[in-house]
Amino acid sequence: MTSSRPAYLIDRLLKNNISKEELEELLANIGDTEMSEDYAVILKEYFDQLLAENITKKFINNDLPE
Repeated sequence: MTSSRPAYLIDRLLKNNISKEELEELLANIGDTEMSEDYAVILKEYFDQLLAENITKKFINNDLPE
């Protein structure tokens, strides 16, 4: 993930290490029109990475549908 405040907050949230203040900041920023694009990009990158890892695991285990 990129090293920005939104990336930091998302990382803390996903690792379940976010403080109450950080969570409040994240929630406030997600609702902010200017910031929501930053969060959308970060979350898309994260979920794309999860999908790629899942596909790789299935390929390694020969679990891919034919």
